[in-house]
Amino acid sequence: MRKTSIYLAIFFSVACMSTSSIIIRYCTAPALIISLYRVIFTMGIAGALGSTAPSGIKELSRRDFLYIIASGVFLALHLGFWISSLSYTSISSSVLFTNLQVIFVLILSALLLKEKVNRWVTGGILTALLGSMLIVQGDLQSGKIMGDMLALLSGLFVAFYFLIGRRVRARVDVWTYTSLAAGTAAVVLLVGCKAAGLSLTGYPRLDWILFLVQAAGPGIVGHASMNWVLKYIKAPIVSVSILGESVGASLLAFLIFHEALAWYQIIGGLFILFGIYIAATREKTTEMG
Repeated sequence: MRKTSIYLAIFFSVACMSTSSIIIRYCTAPALIISLYRVIFTMGIAGALGSTAPSGIKELSRRDFLYIIASGVFLALHLGFWISSLSYTSISSSVLFTNLQVIFVLILSALLLKEKVNRWVTGGILTALLGSMLIVQGDLQSGKIMGDMLALLSGLFVAFYFLIGRRVRARVDVWTYTSLAAGTAAVVLLVGCKAAGLSLTGYPRLDWILFLVQAAGPGIVGHASMNWVLKYIKAPIVSVSILGESVGASLLAFLIFHEALAWYQIIGGLFILFGIYIAATREKTTEMG
C-alpha cells in the first residue's frame, strides 16, 4: 500500500472527525438519538460500499465475531457519552478529554496485553494527566465538570474500541468490521433510547440531514478510514494524528460559535497534546494489525 494513500486517508479522517462536534451542536435531537442514527446510517453506508460484507460476516471466526460485537458495544458507549458531554462543556474540553483515549490505550495495553511501558511513555502519560487536572480545576469552577467527566469516560470506551480494532483488522476487511460494529452499536443505543423513553421520530428535517452527514463524514470518512489505516501503519502514527482533531475542532468552535479558550484550557490543552505526542511517538512495542 502506497504511503501517500495512507497519509491522505489519515488527513481526511481527522478533518472529518473535527467537524463532528460542530454538526452535533446544530442538532436539536437528544444525544442518544443522534448517536443512534449516526451508527444506523454508518452501518447502511458501510454495507452498501462493501459488496463482500455479507460473505465477509459469514467467514468470520467465532472469536473475531465476538471481538467485533464487543467493539460495537464500546462504540455505542463512546458515542452516547461523548455526544452527551457536548451539552455540558465546551467543544475544546470535550474533544481534549475524549482524545485522552490515546493515553488509555497505552495504559490498557500495559495492563491487559502485558506490553512494556518505558519512561518516555510514563512521562507523557503523567504530562497529559497534569494538563487534564488543570482543565478539570478550571471547569469545576465554571460548572462544566460533568461534561468533562462524560467526555473522559467516552475516551475510555473508545480506547477499548480501538484496541479491539487493532487486533481484528489484520484478519477482517474494513467494511465488514465497520458495518458489524455499527450494527451492534445501533442495537445497544436503540435499547438505551427505549429505556430513556425517547421518541425515534418527529425530529426536524435538518436533524435527519445532519444524522446522515454525521454518518458519511465522521462515521465513514472519519472512523472507517481509521479502521482501514489500522491494517497498514504503526500505532504511534494513528495516535498522534488524532491530536489534529482537538486542534481542528477547537478552531472551528471559535470561528463558528465564538467559543474562546480560557487560559487554563490553553495551558492544560498544550500539556495534554504534548503528553500524548511524547507517549505515542516513544511507544515502540505495539504495531497495528
